[in-house]
Amino acid sequence: MNADPADPADRADRADRETLSSFPVFYRHWMPRITGYLRSQTSDGRWVEDIAQESMLAARRRWDELVTYDKPGAWLFRVATTMLRRWQAKAREQCTSLDDMITRGGAGPPSAGARGTDGRLDLMDAVRSLPRRQREAVALHCLLEFPMPEVARILDISEGSAKTHVYRARRRLEELLLREPAAVEMEGRR
Repeated sequence: MNADPADPADRADRADRETLSSFPVFYRHWMPRITGYLRSQTSDGRWVEDIAQESMLAARRRWDELVTYDKPGAWLFRVATTMLRRWQAKAREQCTSLDDMITRGGAGPPSAGARGTDGRLDLMDAVRSLPRRQREAVALHCLLEFPMPEVARILDISEGSAKTHVYRARRRLEELLLREPAAVEMEGRR
């Protein structure tokens, strides 16, 4: 039985194999994806490019080992996720007040200022407002189309937990994105 070429898992496997021909090919394929993933995780863009570059440097340093992996892209996303978590922990330690935390892009309820011209919440702002695990899982699975086993491997959780995080994230995003703007503003005042 042949795999369906439209199957995201098959596409991901093929992409992983094809990107291993050389580091420049790997870099060109994965750099925009890793950068997009990191942007979906934090509104603080100051560190996105740095973390993406550091992740790629780690891949370059381990290139001889990385080419032997079944899923080098998953390894790269795991490294980037770990680096981002460390950066976020360090940023939280440095925050001295709630106002400082908000200006640094701390997660929390999306603000009314994050709404588009139609009054609805922007997708990336909505994703950033999710709890960390939900945010990571939904970005990897829904935005980057990693199959659920890879999401679990990247986040170092069980596949069932990954599915739960994606389900809860989708449900919360639907609430945030489809509700009337006035209802969300009232919720923010409570």
